[in-house]
Amino acid sequence: MAKKKTHNKEGNLYDKIFKENAEQLFLPLVEERLNIKIKSFQPLQEKLQTTIEREMDFFYEILTEKEETFLLHLEFQTENDQEMIYRTAEYHGMAFRRKKLPIKHVLIFLGKGVITMRSQLTEEELFKGFEVVHIHRMNTATFLSSQVPEVILLSILSDIPTGKTEAILRLIIQQLKQVCKNANELSKYLKQLIILSRLRKFDDTAIKIINTMPITYDVETDYLYLQGKQKGESEGARKNSIFSIRNMIHKDFKLELITEILNVNKEFIVQIQQELKQEKSILQRLKKRQQIKTIAKALKVSPLLVQVIKEINKNKY
Repeated sequence: MAKKKTHNKEGNLYDKIFKENAEQLFLPLVEERLNIKIKSFQPLQEKLQTTIEREMDFFYEILTEKEETFLLHLEFQTENDQEMIYRTAEYHGMAFRRKKLPIKHVLIFLGKGVITMRSQLTEEELFKGFEVVHIHRMNTATFLSSQVPEVILLSILSDIPTGKTEAILRLIIQQLKQVCKNANELSKYLKQLIILSRLRKFDDTAIKIINTMPITYDVETDYLYLQGKQKGESEGARKNSIFSIRNMIHKDFKLELITEILNVNKEFIVQIQQELKQEKSILQRLKKRQQIKTIAKALKVSPLLVQVIKEINKNKY
């Protein structure tokens, strides 16, 4: 312990000497190394406060004879330190955030041995920026057609057409009812929907719809639909589209708007629109316990449409 205290004391003495003489001893070296002529400089005597307190050995604001302004960070080392490159990167981020000026880092090595510590980050280690995913610019159908509740919820933050907020909220809730495995899960995502709606100031509308919609739940039917009845992703996606088209037509959405929101073929929407004229007949046959294929063949409609109508009215038949 005594040796460690002695070492720290000596280190502090070195730091004091270097800092007192830095302007006369090291600034000329910096000028030569960076190929600049310093016109003026201003010491920035401050600690950088984060969750970890850091203090640079030497930190100046430099103005060159070419009227270029940047920050100069000097560090003094008497031995190799493999963590120096990462500490410098940490200093850089904190200092740049505070000062918003370019920063140049120079390490003055005072040891006798060979320098083995790294002085440059690799290309993969450099921070150059981040990719942006702008949810509000994304098509609502991208999220509504998902089978993942967390993704469906993002519909409320997407590019919802003007005046269609309530209709989209109802579609989100219907889709959540289809994909959730039990009532507790559905309740959890409805609460999250209300919270996310606040970001768009839709929470009052969301609460009103949730409180007025008949949100009944049949665990066995929905679970079998999700896990066993789908013949494949393409059929499942097609059925989801039919489900959304049927709901939007019932809410008097225009054909062009349905096409825009769901991003499906216009001819497909028209076909479903025509087949929906048979919805009452489909319901009557479902009431008589007729098979889906039998109904579809007799009424010349898609079996998937019959299945969708049956699932929507699952508590009746």
